[in-house]
Amino acid sequence: MALISVLFWELQSTAGFIAGMLVSLAIAAAIHFTVPGSEALELKHAIIIAALAYLFIPAVSSIPFMISPQMSPVDAFFESISGWTGSGFTMLPMPDRIDNSMQLWRSVTQWIGALGVVLLMVTILIRPGTSTYVLYQSEARKERIRPSIRSTVRAIWKVYLVLTVTSFSILLLAGMPVWDAVNIAMTSIGGGFTLYSDSIAHYDSLPIEVVLLPIMIAGAIPFAALFTVFRIKLHTLIYDIQVRTFVGLIATGCVLLVIQNYFYYYNDLFTSLRYSVFQLVSAITSTGLQTADISDWSSTALLLLSISMIIGGCAGSATGGIKVAREIFLVNQIKLWLTKTLLSRKAVIVIRLGQHKVVEKAITDELNEATLISFLWIVNIFVSIMLLSNILGPDASLSNIIFEVCSAQGNCGLSTGVINPTIHPIAKLIFIADMWMGRLEIVPVILLARTLFKGFGKY
Repeated sequence: MALISVLFWELQSTAGFIAGMLVSLAIAAAIHFTVPGSEALELKHAIIIAALAYLFIPAVSSIPFMISPQMSPVDAFFESISGWTGSGFTMLPMPDRIDNSMQLWRSVTQWIGALGVVLLMVTILIRPGTSTYVLYQSEARKERIRPSIRSTVRAIWKVYLVLTVTSFSILLLAGMPVWDAVNIAMTSIGGGFTLYSDSIAHYDSLPIEVVLLPIMIAGAIPFAALFTVFRIKLHTLIYDIQVRTFVGLIATGCVLLVIQNYFYYYNDLFTSLRYSVFQLVSAITSTGLQTADISDWSSTALLLLSISMIIGGCAGSATGGIKVAREIFLVNQIKLWLTKTLLSRKAVIVIRLGQHKVVEKAITDELNEATLISFLWIVNIFVSIMLLSNILGPDASLSNIIFEVCSAQGNCGLSTGVINPTIHPIAKLIFIADMWMGRLEIVPVILLARTLFKGFGKY
């Protein structure tokens, strides 16, 4: 990035990138010489490394923001962690006024962040062995597209690159300027950063909005499913239960939101359809791009978007949220309980997941994980809402606060205007914590907190 800023002759940004690079090199050297190397990396260690990585990397990446746009340390860290977590909130009043290299830096952090900081670490450090796989697991990843982790990581990057290049091409065809298309292609797969304060509404272009819909949806589909599609096996999407459920949720949400906004847009069905469908897709895919001012939408409309942001896209994709896979398991947990109640204790219960039949014992662990994550999500959302209600005061309505918290924890970035550069610094720190915990799915944060208090020896 320092070289790119030199090409643009943006010397203040160059100084910021060089300063960030020197600090990161110093930290890397300190870790190398003080931390003993070990191949026996356990999952608990990898999870804590992941939790710390999502703090240290954004912290170092915030240095250019402090030097070039001259943001405060809190605002710079907010901007940085918003990018690395794939959230898309911004503390910049006018992103189009900053240096081109800084605009690109925002897009790059989000492009990598949507895929995952730990996956980037695994890509750099990749080599055969269990340590690599444990590190890969630490970011809530279980999918194996290929037999080995090395080939799986490479396949994920290939799919991601194809999506990005394809997005850039169709955005150009839709009439978006080249520089804008470069940046939006990187952030539309699972981010939310744009070059303008009014996001995609700046273009007021129906063709751009239409082509962004499949881009956002593609970023929320499992990479494993996309990989098979790229190998000319289109039928795999039809048989994937996650994808089918995801499409069903989008369709249902769009219908409900269009009906809800129909009267808001003065009985104009086309306008309601245009803005409602885009914002629903943007919410459930955790993309956070906006084409409408949603601050005046009804509480019910904001609730529909909030639920969409909490659910998120499919597991194994670039999206945030609890994930569709876990919602499927929670629904099946209800079916399991009802079936066990009606049948005898000796009955062998079989649950159908798409084309596969799974016995009760095999599905128990997944059900437990889905229940735990969902419970922790709800608890953290309620705690954040209570704290922010007292900090923000009467200036922010409760429905807007709920919406912003769901957006932050779902790493979405949609906003009603509550999150802005003028809010209290403590409120900014709460939203930072929400983005951090949402990206890590809360459990690594709990393990890190416990380790800081009790140490590894207490596990």
